[in-house]
Amino acid sequence: MEPEVGIYLLELCTPRAGEISALGSLPEDRRVGVGVVNPKRPEVESVEFILERCRKAESVFGRERLLFHPDCGFATFADNPVATASTAEAKLAAIGEAVRRL
Repeated sequence: MEPEVGIYLLELCTPRAGEISALGSLPEDRRVGVGVVNPKRPEVESVEFILERCRKAESVFGRERLLFHPDCGFATFADNPVATASTAEAKLAAIGEAVRRL
């Protein structure tokens, strides 16, 4: 018996991820988490940029199915360091503000 998937967590902040519209056929009874900031980039994405990503996801999946998060999280890798703690906090705050505006 295969386990049921309740939530798909998608990393969609890099061009290699492809277009979100290609994922429109995910099962409608599943939630979808969409990565809206890139934790490996030092700049903090603007609230408007994040909001645009949120709206695009909403047009594909509908509002009630969505969760918004950073791609991959903010863990550190020895050969590929990611954002500082203050940058991570700023990115998370920007996601929160975008969701409030949505």
